[in-house]
Amino acid sequence: MIRTLSARLFFLTALWAILATSAVAWFLSANFRTSVEINLRERLTANLYNVMGSVSRDESGKLAGGPDLRDSRFLRPGSGYYWMVTNLSGEDSMSSVSLAGGDIEVPAGAPFDSGFQREFLALGAGGQELIGIEARAFLGESNELYSFVITASRNEADEQVSRFVRQLLIVLSLFALGFILVTFFLVRFGLTPIKRATARLADIREGRAEQISGEFPLEIQPLIDETNALIVSNQSVIERARTQVGNLAHSLKTPLAVLRNEATSAKPAVRQVIEQQVRLMQGQVQTYLDRARISARSGTVTSRTEVAPCLERLARVMQKLNPNLGFSVEIATPSPVFAGEQQDFEEMVGNLLENAAKFARSRVVMTAAYEAGKLVLSVSDDGKGMTDAQIGEAVKRGARLDESKPGSGLGLSIVRDIANEYKGALTLGRADLGGLKAELTLPAAGPAR
Repeated sequence: MIRTLSARLFFLTALWAILATSAVAWFLSANFRTSVEINLRERLTANLYNVMGSVSRDESGKLAGGPDLRDSRFLRPGSGYYWMVTNLSGEDSMSSVSLAGGDIEVPAGAPFDSGFQREFLALGAGGQELIGIEARAFLGESNELYSFVITASRNEADEQVSRFVRQLLIVLSLFALGFILVTFFLVRFGLTPIKRATARLADIREGRAEQISGEFPLEIQPLIDETNALIVSNQSVIERARTQVGNLAHSLKTPLAVLRNEATSAKPAVRQVIEQQVRLMQGQVQTYLDRARISARSGTVTSRTEVAPCLERLARVMQKLNPNLGFSVEIATPSPVFAGEQQDFEEMVGNLLENAAKFARSRVVMTAAYEAGKLVLSVSDDGKGMTDAQIGEAVKRGARLDESKPGSGLGLSIVRDIANEYKGALTLGRADLGGLKAELTLPAAGPAR
């Protein structure tokens, strides 16, 4: 099945060119053959009348005369161009030099027309196909009927038609080829606005533009206008969602803060329970608000974050917070770009770096590269790592495998949730450094043009 519009147009045009030129070739060759045969019959008829006017009976009653047909083929033996005059009794006859004393065998049964003429096909010497005309008439005052026969080689007519067809096919093939090539360039030129619009859409998807800009043909401009209107509408929906998320966050944080303040006047045991539950509720509220915010933002098509500057900035921050560790960044070429919000990207990487810094002995390495059209980012440390069972527990919300380390246990689960919202994935495994390797697979935007 032909999937592209340009290929479909080109294929249909090429098919039409081939069918049209084939039909024209057949029509012209058939008409040329008919014209050649008509011309041949007319010349034969004219030469037959010449023979009939040039032959007579002498004083002894014998055939006499010397027809001059002004065609050398009637003088060349075996040419297929013959004439012969004979009486029906076969006692007297004369013929062209080309017949060389031979005879023309006229097939019996061919009917005469009203002018006492008939056409026939016969075989000459060597199986040569002949087309001939016979007429019968009286000579002079005699009551004896004479047969006047003239023939021409049909093979020559066929060769003439074959030459014409070969030349016609060459000309029409060149025409069809030229037509197909011109059509190819016309299709490419005609579909250029669509390709340009596609490139503009790619710019929007990868965050290089917010709308489709430029002038387009009248047939495409309405589609461009509707697409731009849809983008504006989508952005408006996203902004409203962000505003509602912010309002919800504000409305929930205030009552929780009141509960925490009121807990200070409660008994120590009750206060501890209330503060613990308030912290959990705040964490849960913040997590789900973040997920709602991320879900709203990931619906846009203009999010774009350069990876290298973010990783380098986070590495400098973590280096200051952890002066006993070494943080390094390895960026592949071309420098990858994340198809999402910078805030979400930094939150994911920040959580991974904090987790790695807790368990690393001396070194943390970050890498980023394009793989199969995706952004693949990894954070590795040289700590003791995790077993398979521990890896399975690590991404559970609130899980803390080492209670001696500070934290809420939400870091990896938050990273996983954010990655899932972007249709990405978080995987944990053994690093080449010996510790844990956390790998993020995220949607990628193309490099800046």
